[in-house]
Amino acid sequence: MKLRLFSLVLAAILAATFMAGALAQQKTPKLYKWVDKSGIVHYGSSVPPEYANQQLEVLNNEGVTVQTVAAPKTAEEIAKDIQAKAEAAAKAKQEQQQRDTDQMLLDTYTSVADIERDRDSRLAAIDSQIKVIDGSISGLQSTLASYQRQASQLTHTHKALPASLKKNLDDTQAQLATDQQLLLKQQQEKQAVRNRYTAYIKRYQQLTGQNPSNGSS
Repeated sequence: MKLRLFSLVLAAILAATFMAGALAQQKTPKLYKWVDKSGIVHYGSSVPPEYANQQLEVLNNEGVTVQTVAAPKTAEEIAKDIQAKAEAAAKAKQEQQQRDTDQMLLDTYTSVADIERDRDSRLAAIDSQIKVIDGSISGLQSTLASYQRQASQLTHTHKALPASLKKNLDDTQAQLATDQQLLLKQQQEKQAVRNRYTAYIKRYQQLTGQNPSNGSS
């Protein structure tokens, strides 16, 4: 019973001591340290307004720095931070994409020759598409020339163009423009595939030390 009473008294004393210390800390004013425009160090419980926006130090009762309050950043510094973060994010994304590409190359191919065969297959498929589009463009050009001759003859004889002929001219010209754009996209895709697989081969060689197969293009 006495031991329990002693424990309760001791706990009460410790709690009171802790609370007294906490209250003492709350009542103790903060001491600041700052440097003025002349480079002179000052100490005080409050900072003059003209120095509130520069770096400050908070000291304890023994004069030891316990906290450093950084000066607010300027608009230029904030802009530089934003740019630096954006560049770091872009670099991290690029590095992750490279890691993903490396893993894909190692998982998909067993040799440089495999990559070349894959490239040639894709190029052949694009060439087939280009051939079809070329044929369509040639046919449309012939059809358009025929319609234009008809329109020219009617104009030469001062006759009005039938609505059907005008529609055929417009539709053929529109389809021809569409096919020409499609052809351009296929040609660009073909070059992009060449460039992509050239980069694949170079990177695969770096990862594995393998050389290109003979006669690669």
